[in-house]
Amino acid sequence: MSEYPAESIDLHRRGLEARDAGRLDEAADLLRQAYEAGHPAGAHELGMMAADRGDERQAVGWWRRAADAGLPESAFEVGYAAERAGDRDEAGQWYRKAAEGGHTGGTLNLAVLTEHGGDVDEAMRLYRRAWDLGSDEAAFNLGRLYDDEGKGDLEAAGTWYTRAAERGNGGAAFNLGFVRQDQGDSAGKIEAWRRAADLGHPNAAFCLGLHYGESGDEDTAIVWFRRSVQETGHDKAGHNLSGIYRRRGDERGARFWSEFSTGLSGYSPEFEAFASAGSAAAIQQQDVLNDALGDGYISFDVDARTLDSGGRTFHGMTFLGSFSHVSQTWLWAWDNPHYSSDLPAIAPLRAIREHGERHAIPELVTGGLDLSGFPDPAQAAATMAIAAAGLLGGNGVRSCRVNDGKGSFYFHLDDPALPVAGFDHLAASRLLMTAAEIFPAEQRRVVRGFLAHHGCRIRESADVVDGLFPQGGQVTVAFTGEGRIKAISSGRTAAE
Repeated sequence: MSEYPAESIDLHRRGLEARDAGRLDEAADLLRQAYEAGHPAGAHELGMMAADRGDERQAVGWWRRAADAGLPESAFEVGYAAERAGDRDEAGQWYRKAAEGGHTGGTLNLAVLTEHGGDVDEAMRLYRRAWDLGSDEAAFNLGRLYDDEGKGDLEAAGTWYTRAAERGNGGAAFNLGFVRQDQGDSAGKIEAWRRAADLGHPNAAFCLGLHYGESGDEDTAIVWFRRSVQETGHDKAGHNLSGIYRRRGDERGARFWSEFSTGLSGYSPEFEAFASAGSAAAIQQQDVLNDALGDGYISFDVDARTLDSGGRTFHGMTFLGSFSHVSQTWLWAWDNPHYSSDLPAIAPLRAIREHGERHAIPELVTGGLDLSGFPDPAQAAATMAIAAAGLLGGNGVRSCRVNDGKGSFYFHLDDPALPVAGFDHLAASRLLMTAAEIFPAEQRRVVRGFLAHHGCRIRESADVVDGLFPQGGQVTVAFTGEGRIKAISSGRTAAE
């Protein structure tokens, strides 16, 4: 049986329902009635609503009432407010009240204040209590105290860091690596840092890169430095990568990684190799799609995978991502916090990401990319979206402005009702030259990819790539010694 009056429980429930539905005035009235009828959580929720409005004074007033009525979570909030205001003595009193009620955060914060006050033994007792209540951070702090910067009880430190890491604490796993290093356990250090990297610690992958680089395994060092830059934006990892690629004579790779965290001015060599092969065919398919769709207002449904444009509904929509015209950054939809990566219109992006992982293409596996160094960042984003969408097949990419023009959403369509581009010998020269301008360092790959896309029989020499198409067309492309297109001839074969 509940300790609160039945009427107060009903009022509290109705108040929460009204709050969740956005009826805030009604919610406040019901929660106030719930508190007055004997349910202290009504006062706690009123405090949370006041905090959401930015009214801390009123929030603390409600939390005090709930705490005085025995609610430990409210005592914690009052203590936290006092700590933010700089009153550690009052904060400690409220944290102790929360801890006595079994509140994990109150116990942990009381331990921290106690440690800062110099009573390490009592702090460790409180940290153990917080650990028993479920706090991985408490175990981390116990490991830190036992560790004592490598001068303490390393066995005990390792035990507590391991416990915290097992509950998902990346900092504990990272520090455990140094404990293992101090114990002379190199394999244990690597294992701990790998776990820390998987848990998202910002320095773990970088330290692994340093370890493998110092061990002479430069290829493995590259893998970890790249992961460090891509996942955490680690500037030093980018600098180290740039140096490795420059020593190897790869200036394009060196440039890319030196700019990764500050604003890219070009794509990675891996992306250019991937995207250039399908670029001319993608441009052709985009032309066909744009003609079919025309202009018009766009709306979309990420559950039904539909896109409405010009009064027509198209199916097989995949939400690729968004571009901010303010920050000049790209965000893949699978990394957008406003959407679940499991939504029907986002789930197909796994194929793009998996391709990027298999072929080490950073643009396809990094959630957000700063494109501000490109001459035209918006066009760079569109090019990247179109190239990546080629992995999904279908009809091409559609975009629309959002947020008063401050951003753009990009969608891929795969609707059988939409037309598919076929080989057009009249357009071939234009398509190849347009694609070659986008990927000037990969012009031979541009040509080969276009010919292969249309199923041609390719003949290639140092100076010429020649393709005969099943439909009867022929394309011949001559190259300079530097691999740039010198001349293109396209037309129908004599047999036609």
